[in-house]
Amino acid sequence: MSVKNNVLRFFTPMMAGAFLLMASCESTTTNTTVDVADMPTDEVAAATLAVAPPIPGVDVPFTTYKVPASKGMTIETPTGTTIEIPANAFVDKDGNPIAGEVEIDFREFHDATDIVASGIPMHNPETGEYMETAGMFEIKGEQNGQEVFVKGDKNIAVNLASFNEGDDFNFYRLGPKDCRWEDKGTAKPQPNTKKEARLAALDRALPAKPIAPRKQEDAENFIFDLDVNYAMYPELRPFKNVVWEYAGQGKDPEKNDWIFTSNWDDIKLKKSSTGYYELVLASTEKNFKTLVRPVLSGKNYEEALALFNDTKMKEYNDIKEAQKAERERLAAQGNLTRSFNIGGFGIYNWDIWKAPGRVKCPVKPQFDQLAGMDQDINRSVQYFLVQDNNSVVRFNGKRDLMRFSFDPRKQNAFLAVLPEGKIAVFSAEDFKKLDVSRLTSSSVLLLEMATSVHDVTDIDELDKVIAEALA
Repeated sequence: MSVKNNVLRFFTPMMAGAFLLMASCESTTTNTTVDVADMPTDEVAAATLAVAPPIPGVDVPFTTYKVPASKGMTIETPTGTTIEIPANAFVDKDGNPIAGEVEIDFREFHDATDIVASGIPMHNPETGEYMETAGMFEIKGEQNGQEVFVKGDKNIAVNLASFNEGDDFNFYRLGPKDCRWEDKGTAKPQPNTKKEARLAALDRALPAKPIAPRKQEDAENFIFDLDVNYAMYPELRPFKNVVWEYAGQGKDPEKNDWIFTSNWDDIKLKKSSTGYYELVLASTEKNFKTLVRPVLSGKNYEEALALFNDTKMKEYNDIKEAQKAERERLAAQGNLTRSFNIGGFGIYNWDIWKAPGRVKCPVKPQFDQLAGMDQDINRSVQYFLVQDNNSVVRFNGKRDLMRFSFDPRKQNAFLAVLPEGKIAVFSAEDFKKLDVSRLTSSSVLLLEMATSVHDVTDIDELDKVIAEALA
């Protein structure tokens, strides 16, 4: 990338004029836009920090859980998050106790795609600081379409799944009116012991693979028969027409031929964990123990093979498939949980504020470089992504962009988003090509993103665009 007159070619769409966004700190499916061009500074700050999903129809969905208000309930989400709701925890807007079922809406945010799609602010426009998140969530409650509230003497424990290591994260709540993050305290993360216990239980629960019946003519080891008095040992009658092959483990009957000339007081055949049978011969004077397997011929073999395929292997494969599905479910869970008691509904975040070690420089829009994008700067919004810190910074207008900064040691990317889902990208590779040594606080950067325009209609497409941008 060329450097001329201390101006790096860097493009970012929204700088001048009015811009439109949803003026609310509560998430909603309806985009109410306001013109902030002539607002006082404090009102602009509140509006530009609003929860504003940039692409209609693309957002992190809520999952609804029905909770019996009088009993309470512990909810578990697919990520391993648990929400512990005590009994009699809800009241209506007049403070009256709630009876019956309450609908709890819950959603989690764990990566850049979730944050961009939600439009939740993750920065301080005055200081330029931005948040590194270790997990964020939003929780709401209602009954029959009416909002409910957490009773004053009750708390809901949210044990949020976390995919980020570290003890330095604080717990924040997004102010519903001023759109500012309020520090609520901190707590150390804990291992997801439920995940660990379930994985250990799965390891113990998988049975040994059943051993297929074997034809007598396919036997490779020593074969022998048992001369059994079935009146004395009726439990061995099912093996009446069976001959036995040494399984290759334990004492070899062929090398201990004295067992065939001895009189045994007791004979036992017990299926072992390996799928073979443990043969135990005992008398008052001596005993013999080894592993054997049945070998069959003719009709006996065919019947045994049919039973094996239709029953034993089917049962084994069903268990194995169920375990595979459960392991995949557990793999999607966080290895850590971060816990905090909340006294009300809203948006909460485990975060660290980030500021040091960044190059500061103002930005200048350049629209004629962006092929296929709407040229109206009032309709676009920008996002700066930092992969290593799991951070997303939203830019709303000239005041924000004049404070733009980045750490060239990180994997950075920049998105320009139009509400219909058209996105332009300045990728991590593009950032690496910048000549940072020539960059100062008075430099003007122009991002050229014309060659990287994407149409996004769902959250999976957004995830793909972001993954490629940060690669």
